[in-house]
Amino acid sequence: MTLRNALLSLHGWAAIAAGLALAGQAPAPDRRVPLEPTAWPFTAIGRVNVVQGPAHRSHCTGTLVGPRHVLTAAHCLFDARIDAWVKPHQVHFVAGQARDANAGTAGIEAIRLAPGIDLTAAARPPGGIAPGMVGRDWAILTLRQSLPGRPVPWRVLPGAELPGSRPGIVVALAGYAADRPYLPVIDRGCSVRIDAPAAGLLSDSCESMSGESGAPVLLLEVDGAAALVGIHTAVTNGARVGRAYRSATGIGVAAGSFAPALDEMVRPR
Repeated sequence: MTLRNALLSLHGWAAIAAGLALAGQAPAPDRRVPLEPTAWPFTAIGRVNVVQGPAHRSHCTGTLVGPRHVLTAAHCLFDARIDAWVKPHQVHFVAGQARDANAGTAGIEAIRLAPGIDLTAAARPPGGIAPGMVGRDWAILTLRQSLPGRPVPWRVLPGAELPGSRPGIVVALAGYAADRPYLPVIDRGCSVRIDAPAAGLLSDSCESMSGESGAPVLLLEVDGAAALVGIHTAVTNGARVGRAYRSATGIGVAAGSFAPALDEMVRPR
């Protein structure tokens, strides 16, 4: 797989054309299962709701990584209709949403984007995203107020292949997909390679769908510990399902790419 074969689940964008090879084919059996987010770390995962205009709304997935900070995919915050980033007041985070219930909500005070990210029409191929921007596809949202839930820590694991031979470790991807937007789904038991296909990225074998952009790639341990090793931002060889895409493989951003910014903003000094 190369970056040019990545099919990004970007809101309102058709994504990189080379990834459309499987579009129109019937999806394979779905490994994702619904998840009631009643226990940590799933109470810290939520919907990032974006209002681009009266008739233009979208959502992605984000993770509470500090009392006032949420990590998500940057492309969720770009409005391709006007070729510009949305403003903080257009974004809202809902933690642990389960139908009409949730673990806390907050508006957004500020948005921090990855240095050098450019998703404007002049910088991207038609309908897609420049391969050099994939590793910059992360954003940190500062909430207007702290949320009471326990944040998810991040872990930098250069070059790791997970779960590998680590006993009791499970790799999982959980997010708010387009086919179940108000209750998270999880693929538990997939695998991830850090710094592949290039440094700062990750590749995963996790089942996902549009709406799960920004979802955390989690390491779950038998003692209940959990850590985020990256975020899922794109699918490869996606199959078209209505207006969305579903795939069993994807790429994303490894924690090493955004850890310095999180260390600066979230870690106590």
